[in-house]
Amino acid sequence: MIPGLLVALATWCLVPEPASVRARRVLQPARPARRVDPALAAALMAPLAAVLLLGVPMGVLAGAVLAPLAHRQLGRLESSASRRRAALVRAALPGALDLMVAALEVGRPPVTAFALAAEATSEPLGPELAQVAGRLAIAADEDTVWQALAADPGLAPVARAFRRAAVSGMPLAHVVSGVAEEMRRERSALLRERSRKVAVRTAAPLGACFLPAFFLIGIVPTVLATFRTFSW
Repeated sequence: MIPGLLVALATWCLVPEPASVRARRVLQPARPARRVDPALAAALMAPLAAVLLLGVPMGVLAGAVLAPLAHRQLGRLESSASRRRAALVRAALPGALDLMVAALEVGRPPVTAFALAAEATSEPLGPELAQVAGRLAIAADEDTVWQALAADPGLAPVARAFRRAAVSGMPLAHVVSGVAEEMRRERSALLRERSRKVAVRTAAPLGACFLPAFFLIGIVPTVLATFRTFSW
């Protein structure tokens, strides 16, 4: 039985993978390594902690309530590193698209435009653009690269722009330039919305600070002076 298993294993190692599998591994973006979901781990640990602290009857009930709450709250959280990376990508992408437009307007192909933009763009966007340029260099069909790139939240607008230009026949540089301007408008609107939220959030703390001071400095002396004028 063991020789048969060894022969089967050797045969399986010698048989090459299908071309579609190898192309999918090269052209599609690299998937992040699997890790334990913090929200799921918290949902599983909450009932156990409740049982250990409160005992079997009350701990089971408390765990049944705490498990969905812990999963929901931690599921909404996003790591600061991922937020910072997404913000850097969104901030640098319009400038990188301008570089691509300049390359496309002089007749350079998309693979060269991505490579030039990657050289002039810092991390984290630069390495991602370099990966796209590498995929375009070996891809037989560019649409395969755009379909894989559409799954990336940061570079999805770029993929849609290139696919739109390929389907409609519009000038590629014009479409990419329009995407860059649209992203700048969205970023400006987001910054204005954040500034308005900051003004609203600071209103309550400022009111809590100034209202007691106004009461002690303006109202209390007036009331005391009024009482002093009374003759008893």
